[in-house]
Amino acid sequence: MEAPPIMQTPGPAPGGMGCFAKGCLSLIIAGLVLVAVFVGGTFFVVNRALNVFTSTQPVQIEVRQATPAERQVAKAKLDTLRSAARNHQEATIEFNADEINALIANEPEFRGARGHMRVAISNSIASLDVSAPLDSMHWKRLKGRWFNGNIEFGFSYVDDNFNFDIRSAEANGYQFPRAILTSDFMQSFNRSFNESFHRESAKHPDANNLWRHIKMASLQGDKLVVTTRAM
Repeated sequence: MEAPPIMQTPGPAPGGMGCFAKGCLSLIIAGLVLVAVFVGGTFFVVNRALNVFTSTQPVQIEVRQATPAERQVAKAKLDTLRSAARNHQEATIEFNADEINALIANEPEFRGARGHMRVAISNSIASLDVSAPLDSMHWKRLKGRWFNGNIEFGFSYVDDNFNFDIRSAEANGYQFPRAILTSDFMQSFNRSFNESFHRESAKHPDANNLWRHIKMASLQGDKLVVTTRAM
């Protein structure tokens, strides 16, 4: 039986603010799936783990259609964030989940996540319904397969580093084993995530320039709060 690759979080594909919606999310999913395969292999064969946690087809993730006024507010906030970063000004912008979903549904730079992700935020925890391809895992058994499920996590971005606290994950109606979500795993995952993010960002000047202007970001209550850096 072909063994899974040595666990290594694949690099994201930065592309402005759309990175978090697409490339960064792929990193989270990739890490979870790889660990699930290894842990699952302890209890049943790898093929069974792959069939349980991945699918051969994507699913369509629907979001509530935003009103024109809601789209206008969401776009104005994104434009404020862009302007503050471009002009080296400090500003704090808050996005609720409906605004993030409106951006995903309408803004060109989020098109990679359109139809593949829906966001909810409550009690400083994000809940993502997601359908994402696993081709970037560089393991032929995952070629053409998809992660269709939900991930709940806390999140912050401070001092140019991300910190994720994954609370739960499920795919195809199956919960990922709680044994995966240990503090040791999260510490290792965050370290690998940040190394990959910085390495890949250096290859994409536009994205790297944007993230250099983000001072901090975090989930607070029912909002994503982003503060730009004065430079």
